Amino acid sequence: MEQVKRFGAGVLASVLAVSMLQTMVFAVDTAPDKQKIAGFVQAGQEIGEVSFTLGQEESELTAQMPQTISVSAEDGSEQQLPVTWMTQADYANSDDFYYAFVPQWDADTYDVAPDAEVPYILAQRTDATVMEQDGVRSMNVEASGANATAIFKFFVNTMNYSSAAACGVLANIKAESNFNPHCYGDNGTSYGICQWHNSRFTALKNWCSQNGYDYTTLNGQLYYLKKELSANTNTYLYNGKTINNKMLTYTASADNAYNAGYYWCCYYEVPANKESVAKARGNVAKNTYWPEFGTGASSSTSVSSIFSDVSSSAWYKDSVQFVYDHKLMTGTKKNTFAPNSALTRAMIAQILYANAGSPSVSGTVPFKDVSSSAWYYNAVRWAYKTKLMSGMSSTKFAPNDNLTHEQLAVVLHNHAGKPSGGSMPNYSDAKNVSSWAKNAVKWANGKGLLGYVSLEGAKSYGPQKAALRSETAYNMYKYLG
Repeated sequence: MEQVKRFGAGVLASVLAVSMLQTMVFAVDTAPDKQKIAGFVQAGQEIGEVSFTLGQEESELTAQMPQTISVSAEDGSEQQLPVTWMTQADYANSDDFYYAFVPQWDADTYDVAPDAEVPYILAQRTDATVMEQDGVRSMNVEASGANATAIFKFFVNTMNYSSAAACGVLANIKAESNFNPHCYGDNGTSYGICQWHNSRFTALKNWCSQNGYDYTTLNGQLYYLKKELSANTNTYLYNGKTINNKMLTYTASADNAYNAGYYWCCYYEVPANKESVAKARGNVAKNTYWPEFGTGASSSTSVSSIFSDVSSSAWYKDSVQFVYDHKLMTGTKKNTFAPNSALTRAMIAQILYANAGSPSVSGTVPFKDVSSSAWYYNAVRWAYKTKLMSGMSSTKFAPNDNLTHEQLAVVLHNHAGKPSGGSMPNYSDAKNVSSWAKNAVKWANGKGLLGYVSLEGAKSYGPQKAALRSETAYNMYKYLG
């Protein structure tokens, strides 16, 4: 399958080096009567934002932008350069969620150094346009903040991308869909967070249907994206594995956030004018998402000084530090973590819900023992709707029942997309693993998620034994860390 280029909605402005602007717009003239400009005070940076709605006149946006910007003259002084603003995108005929506008100046009066990098202004779309396709009505703008967090965590925790590479993906998905899994574009021919187009839209629906996912959900689309990136195949994406391997090379840095955003745009999204569009997305990755997500949030306080029952020498200390720093688990009380207490079914739902960024959830669940006022209500609804967990019966979720070791393996296996592989643990009671849990336990063992058994010095797996909070913290550390 040839990778489809998204010409209608994938075009947005670039942050261009002055040399490119001169090549495209102005003739380079170094006549001595021109005023020489060495560079821009805020080179390569976003210097402002304006908002717009779909269909708004471009002139209304540029009228809000400054008429001068700060530059450095050749003698080192700071001056104001009169400018107008333009975008390389087909603004009037595209439906992206941001555009970068770059400055233009009178080339007959000002001679700007050819290697100078220009600042830009970001135009952010804020309308909530109702769209309808195949009987489904949706909003183009929704809880993008929670979805952005969930997407970032998916690429870091499930795809093993660095925070910089994940920021590059975010910049592209922001432009394509504003993180909305229900977004239609190109007159209804492209869909979802990545705006899968025509045959790739069909492939998304077919794969999700065949593998137990809902193609209209963020979770389904992320796991389909993972499938696209797993191999070079015309069935899904001819260069998917090549793209993935390249993205895995970007280590955590602001410059690599730019590089990842640029590369993903050129080789995964492939909009028209891809090189110029890629520069804009690279800069959004570096200047917007890297400061928000890239440096990571970690606690500077050791959990051993917070929780009296987590000693600095405990085998689970680093695991508890990880889940505490990433706000996946807190203490059962202010000063206790309760590492040897059992984890409940509601707790594991809450942990994975928090890891997903606590997205908004609609609808109800069929469980009579899950009250809408319970602290775990949204987490259980999310876990049920994303098919990470089912009930103990059609009407009973059993939120306060202890989660067993084999149930924990199944939940994580579901979260990973039910991959195959692995082998049963080498313990005598492994034969007692329930038939419905065997594939999950094999996978978990292959991923080293059962290491807590040997760390504790135990000689059995205990498939029906309650998973302890320390053991669960270890699983989260190994699986997500």
